[in-house]
Amino acid sequence: MTKKVHVKIPATSANMGSGFDAVGIALTLYNEILFEERPGAEAITIEIKGMGQNEIPTDPAENLVSEAMAYVAKRNGQPLPAGHLTLINRIPPARGLGSSSAALVGGIMAGDALTGRKLTKEDILIIANSMEGHPDNVAPATYGGLTSSIIVHDKAITNSVPVEDDLSFITVSPEIEVSTEEARQALPDTIDYKSAVFNVSRVSFLLSSFFTKRYDYLKYSLQDKLHVPYRIQLIPHGQDVLDAAIAAGALGSTISGSGSTLIAFATGREREVEEAMISTFAGYGIQSFGHILKADNQGATYVDIPK
Repeated sequence: MTKKVHVKIPATSANMGSGFDAVGIALTLYNEILFEERPGAEAITIEIKGMGQNEIPTDPAENLVSEAMAYVAKRNGQPLPAGHLTLINRIPPARGLGSSSAALVGGIMAGDALTGRKLTKEDILIIANSMEGHPDNVAPATYGGLTSSIIVHDKAITNSVPVEDDLSFITVSPEIEVSTEEARQALPDTIDYKSAVFNVSRVSFLLSSFFTKRYDYLKYSLQDKLHVPYRIQLIPHGQDVLDAAIAAGALGSTISGSGSTLIAFATGREREVEEAMISTFAGYGIQSFGHILKADNQGATYVDIPK
């Protein structure tokens, strides 16, 4: 019997303003990974559908999904079968919505399913974090919900809490890429003590606002002095777009991950918020596209394949 596997992985938004490199949330926008063994084939072939068709490598040695699959197969002590890998991408690449984390987490799960299914979610997070370098996207991609993560002795651990559907997340992605490297270089080497205290208070208030469903407090808890003031300058007219979201009825707005996607939070008037953000970009001659999403509380999952 030929081996088949199908994995579905959510988009993620990291940082959530004040939760720099620690907080993230999984969203209801998904990439899918499908693999089918092909007896007689000599290698893995890769087909990409959807977003990033002309950008993402199809060479197995350079593709994040196949690299993660190979890493796990080696860890499990089993060879990967040759076959065809289909990547169905809905998460825009290089836009701050966790496309690389989805590739890594999905590849880890696919590789594990093909070579023994030995990994726990804790294992998946540790491996994904070691490959990604930070847990703020890979944690919600693995566990779903709102996650808060730390590194202990070089291993990532996380807490995940579900988020109900009464809160919506409006993401708007301009046709501008901000690389993670560029976003990191924009940050200062040091910050002052008052800024550190400011962010500690805001991120604790962010988490408690979610726990108590006081979403009207998000406009305060999303405030940040560690990365947003520096990274928003990499997104042309980004602050105007964040302000437009609030004016249209959003409860808060900030950068998604390291950008260029901007994210707003709302419990109503979602379409008006999305339109205001897109039209503000358009007013400056910048094309963009949006999604109105909810929180995904499952994280990456295996999809049953009909026999």
